[in-house]
Amino acid sequence: MLIEKKIALCRKIVSLLLCMALFVPGMVCRAQERHYHTSGIYTYYILDEQKKEISICAIDSTEKKIIVPSELDGYQVCALGYESYPYDNYEDFQEMGGKMKEHMEEMVIPTSVRMVWAFAFKDCKRLSKVSLPEGITLGYASFSGCDNWKDIVLPYNTTCEESALPSNHTDTLQISNSIMGENIFFGVIQKMILSVKKDTVFTLAVPWVSVTVKQLISPKDVTKLMFNFSDGESRVEKLYVNGKQTKIEANAEVRMGYVAEGHVTFGEIYTVEGAEAIRFAKKNKIKYHVKNTAEVKKVMRKKKADTFLHTWKKAKTTILSYRYDKEGKAWKKSTKKVPTVYELYGRKGKKGKYQRIGMTKGRKVRTKYKYVKVRSFNTWDV
Repeated sequence: MLIEKKIALCRKIVSLLLCMALFVPGMVCRAQERHYHTSGIYTYYILDEQKKEISICAIDSTEKKIIVPSELDGYQVCALGYESYPYDNYEDFQEMGGKMKEHMEEMVIPTSVRMVWAFAFKDCKRLSKVSLPEGITLGYASFSGCDNWKDIVLPYNTTCEESALPSNHTDTLQISNSIMGENIFFGVIQKMILSVKKDTVFTLAVPWVSVTVKQLISPKDVTKLMFNFSDGESRVEKLYVNGKQTKIEANAEVRMGYVAEGHVTFGEIYTVEGAEAIRFAKKNKIKYHVKNTAEVKKVMRKKKADTFLHTWKKAKTTILSYRYDKEGKAWKKSTKKVPTVYELYGRKGKKGKYQRIGMTKGRKVRTKYKYVKVRSFNTWDV
């Protein structure tokens, strides 16, 4: 408990310092009366006159798709909503104004925007798609109640404050790095996809509050998955680990002798032969599946008019499943053969780079490329 409290305090301090560093000039202006300006459908106020930075606080539009501009009247749009900070009273937070709340279904936020203030788009019920830039901070409850936004992509270096995202039900959630804020993800996430850009270690459970992840997909280049410091009872029903070297750590605070407020459990793990994830599954007696695909040894080619017909022999794909029998205190093994998926790469001449053509479950392809490489697809792709 002591470690968790210290971590929570440190995060709040870091969040506060970040906001202060980005918007210190604006904090001075907050004590003064704001002056609002209108440019077309947008209402804004000045955050920093010297830097020419503004925040849009109202969008008076009935359009279904809003593309937020990066500049207005010679000023850079660097924020959306009314200024707010972690130490403010929640009662003082204001939602953005204008007709957009009743009509907007899609919004594109430019790279100039660094901050979406608290409550900015709260309860925009029709909003179903949001394009965010890298390095953005989503303030407290900024998109809470936007329950039609079910396919969420958080770009690299996104920061989320408490309750920043919709909390009912998410179809897909894609993240490119650890999301360290607290009380961000709730309820059910149908599919969670990790997309590596720079960071290869993902801290996942810190922002979870009694979350159920139906499918969590980790690519080959992830080096570590950490499921620690969850709030409430969370569960990953199917964890797909495509990297052989990907290590898994869960509920570490319990093993270190500290009492945890939350816990993460796992249903099944899907991985590849020789993976570190197998050790984790065995140690915790979690049912696991290992995918093993043979390589294509030779591709044969025939000229067909202006194209080439490439064929190859079948490569077997086998899934080995292991389930721990508690009564017999032993692992039970079952084997299943499944169709092999092939990745195709081609080039026209002897020199040059191979280009990806596509994927197939068949054993032949007719193409303009004279030279074709065929690779067995050994990744769990769901």
